Amino acid sequence: MIIKIVCAGVDGFKNLYSPDPDEFLIGVDGGIYHIIDRGLNVDLAVGDFDSCDIGEVIRHCSNVKRYPREKDFSDLELAVREAITMKGERIEIYNATGGRLDHFIAALNVVAAYSDYRLVMFDERNRIYVISSDTAVKKSKYKYCSFFALENGAEITLSGFKYPLEAYRPRPFDNLCLSNEIVGEEGLVKVNGKKILVIETL
Repeated sequence: MIIKIVCAGVDGFKNLYSPDPDEFLIGVDGGIYHIIDRGLNVDLAVGDFDSCDIGEVIRHCSNVKRYPREKDFSDLELAVREAITMKGERIEIYNATGGRLDHFIAALNVVAAYSDYRLVMFDERNRIYVISSDTAVKKSKYKYCSFFALENGAEITLSGFKYPLEAYRPRPFDNLCLSNEIVGEEGLVKVNGKKILVIETL
């Protein structure tokens, strides 16, 4: 099962969505409308719904989990925590970028904190995820590939990229690995178990 979480931010979901035979759609607060507008069923709605008509939410959603406005987790993190319990193949996040910067940083934090559960965040220009083991990045529509250390002690080796690296130890906030490019069919990223944020971008 592929779990797709749709947030209420700038709507890239309408152009990025393609159906999967075994998918589960979660609407985060006003993100339910982006799902409904595509003529799709909302399998689960999560949030405080402070920007929604709760009656409309209940009418259009198979299952609703409503939280108080004052809470310790963002609506997106609550949705991810729900998704994790379903043990899907992967979790995709849409419409979490392009709006408020504080919400975007919070979304990045969620992707990093729950990276063991194969989270990938998409918008119309970017694919964002975290790796902590050796990974092959296939050449795709995304031209650039950037890598950022999320933990001290990270080590990264890049082969098959325009700018190769050998056992480089980036620190958090290090921008050396910005805007690299795959030169063949795929690039190989070797890491030492520490978390590396990967951003593929057009």
